[in-house]
Amino acid sequence: MIKGLKRSLAKRRISNSNRESSVEFKMPIASAAVLLNSDNIKALPVLLKLKQELNLKNSDFKVLLFKKKEENFPEFDGLTFVEEDLNVFGNFNNKELLEFSKNNIDLLITFAGEYNLELNLLTATCNAGLKVGNNPKHEKTLDVVINSGDEVELFASELIKILKQFKKN
Repeated sequence: MIKGLKRSLAKRRISNSNRESSVEFKMPIASAAVLLNSDNIKALPVLLKLKQELNLKNSDFKVLLFKKKEENFPEFDGLTFVEEDLNVFGNFNNKELLEFSKNNIDLLITFAGEYNLELNLLTATCNAGLKVGNNPKHEKTLDVVINSGDEVELFASELIKILKQFKKN
């Protein structure tokens, strides 16, 4: 019952979240973050190449991985979070996630194979100038949806094309 309550409250927070961010999107991009679920961990090498494409330093490019509690990814060097990081009120209780969501980010990339409440909530609560993702089920929290499915190479190339259009304007 408590699990259902916290998920329901999290969904309400998502639907009540304002898609307008306090961060204005500007070019060139000075900071970016990738939100990824563990089902798409194989996409990480391609998504990490975006750091070079955007000419960002390691400190300006963060990767957060949502995983199941029992999963272990020793090669992953970033912030991980699990379902238990969501409290009974549908809020994150993980201090690192709370701090991350309060930071201003120029570009937030959410790459998730299927609908994921925790990723969607984090996307909705982040202060980002531009929120881009690959899943149309997250369109309420994203500014741009790239319908690439799990094809990460297609997603990354389309994202770069979109950013070049922003740069021209």
